[in-house]
Amino acid sequence: MELKIGVLLPRSDMFPTLAMDFLNGLKLSLKNSGSHINSKFILESIGTAADQDLLKTAEKMILQEDIDFAISFCSIQILEEFMAIFSNNKRPLIHVDLGGSVLKKAHISPYVLHHTLNIWQSAYATGKYAAKHLGKKAFVTASIYDGGYQITESLVRGFEEEGGQITGFYVGPMDYKAESFDAMLSKIEESQPDLVFSVFSFKEGIKIFNKLANSKLNGKMPLMAIPLMTDETCNTEDYKIENVHSIASWAFDDENLEMQDFIASYEDTYEEKPTIMSLLGFEVGLTVALSVSSEGKITKKLSEAIQNKNIATPRGFLKYNRFNESQLESFKLRKFQFNKTSYHNKVIDSLDASFAEDLYEVYEERPYTGWQNPYICT
Repeated sequence: MELKIGVLLPRSDMFPTLAMDFLNGLKLSLKNSGSHINSKFILESIGTAADQDLLKTAEKMILQEDIDFAISFCSIQILEEFMAIFSNNKRPLIHVDLGGSVLKKAHISPYVLHHTLNIWQSAYATGKYAAKHLGKKAFVTASIYDGGYQITESLVRGFEEEGGQITGFYVGPMDYKAESFDAMLSKIEESQPDLVFSVFSFKEGIKIFNKLANSKLNGKMPLMAIPLMTDETCNTEDYKIENVHSIASWAFDDENLEMQDFIASYEDTYEEKPTIMSLLGFEVGLTVALSVSSEGKITKKLSEAIQNKNIATPRGFLKYNRFNESQLESFKLRKFQFNKTSYHNKVIDSLDASFAEDLYEVYEERPYTGWQNPYICT
């Protein structure tokens, strides 16, 4: 039986290979999963995945293409409406997101799974870890792009719950290319914190690293960054930055067999290193494989197909929680360091992530903030 899979992929100016990386990871995973999955991909470009055009594309996929199920990114702002299209038509959907915003009860459907990198949860873990081990006074620096969503809020919440105090904030301007960030350095120095939280990513994150590395603050206090800031694919030059750590649900330097096999298989197939989008695609493929019967049929109610199943992924054992969101057993404390030719996020500790499922209720009544695109600032 041929399985018609609709894959709705966004575009990104800052991460131009986003769609291809995700698709490569997905195809590799399904290829390795076994011959019982005979899949046909129907691809659609969905822009920023944040407007009404996405809803029209979803309806077209179901009514015109008669897909068996869909895989798609979607803005949290229209996710409830987007999900309803699939739930009403009893078509399964795997919603993909980096995990910058908290899911709510309205986002629970037996037909829909949410596969994320759990960034808001790891931000909460970052705050708690910092207050316990690095100091009780912290300064928060954030991009106007990345500072929204619920990343900064989770980070601060975790920090304050452990007795931490935020001594000051700096939010970068929209035109970060023209900004010197001198004011940021001055405010950090005036605040005299024990540590600095840094909520930037990709190209803007690179500029922040260079600024801090060439300042007298370099190495003088710990810098806890969000994992998108320390992404290996964009940090290609040695900034000489010191004492930088992050907490994430993934680490390409993880020595577990699943991660190393994934990297080796990906490099052998595509002759390049995987990215976080490749990783997301690969894990979605693992979930699809578990949701397809030996006859090649997809289980429509995906939450039933994967209920109570632990999935061995490159990030570790993964399950889908009561919000149908992917959840790992642990987060990884990573040290950001340059090793001869490239940056690495070396795993130095593992942190329990079981608290994550209890946090949804805390945010249920909180309004969504930040930009509409579903993949942070990219």
